[in-house]
Amino acid sequence: MNTHHQLLNSLLKLDRPLPEILAPLNALGWDNPQTFVTLKPQHITQILQSYFNHQLTELEVENWANTIENREDIATENGEKELLGQIIFDLANPLLTNPLTPQLAHHYLTQLKTLNILSLA
Repeated sequence: MNTHHQLLNSLLKLDRPLPEILAPLNALGWDNPQTFVTLKPQHITQILQSYFNHQLTELEVENWANTIENREDIATENGEKELLGQIIFDLANPLLTNPLTPQLAHHYLTQLKTLNILSLA
């Protein structure tokens, strides 16, 4: 049996197919007031790199981001909240923002790299 924490970690890392994570996770609800995991730049970087390597499609990235967007049980660090939230929103809503392309993914990766450098300083 997977715990809430384990399921959310699997979601952030997308270490198995999304439908396998969603079935038990949806049963737990998405508006849990308790934070179980923290979204980090590395999570988004990993997903975008999988997209670059043709391991994920645009739709799979969109579905992943859509699942994460607005979950109250997934936190972000205060200094990263605005950028990570914007990238997740953009990835989850390509019809409202821009469809994911290799150029856009590269732009996000550059922003995330800058954030990682700043957090190390």
